[in-house]
Amino acid sequence: MDIQAIGSRAFTVYIGEPELQKRHIEPRSITVSAAKELVRGVLDCPDTGTVSLELYPGRHELLIFVRRSAGEPEFYEFSDFEAVLRALSSLSRDTASSLFYYNGTYILAVWPGEGARIQALCEFGTAAARPGAYLLHLREHARVIADGDAAEALTRFFQPEQAEKAP
Repeated sequence: MDIQAIGSRAFTVYIGEPELQKRHIEPRSITVSAAKELVRGVLDCPDTGTVSLELYPGRHELLIFVRRSAGEPEFYEFSDFEAVLRALSSLSRDTASSLFYYNGTYILAVWPGEGARIQALCEFGTAAARPGAYLLHLREHARVIADGDAAEALTRFFQPEQAEKAP
């Protein structure tokens, strides 16, 4: 079993054939709830309700993408990428956030956490009243620019001098 971090809000769990056989798991028939139990056991964490999973079963192995979230996301729309960058620079870098490009608009999904300062996002974009399930639609139909750690990844890439100063 191999666990690899992807930013501060996501990681992968790779489970090979020996471990799957030991746990009596068939990769192609695993359910999300069974995968959550598996992740709970691997990470020794009692609450996996704040994570979302994507399962990629192979013939003899299983890859699980795990994203930590804090409840339902809030959505913000931006007309251009520069506005997105200005908005992201107002967020704490460890705020869970994902950025999508859909129908000519940048859509930022933000999971508000303590100290997230998301109210500042309205200075650069427009709040969009959408249900949490809209995230699934975006992941399927939009172009994913950054998933789970948009504030950290894009600020570091496009504004490196600010990223070095951020806490």
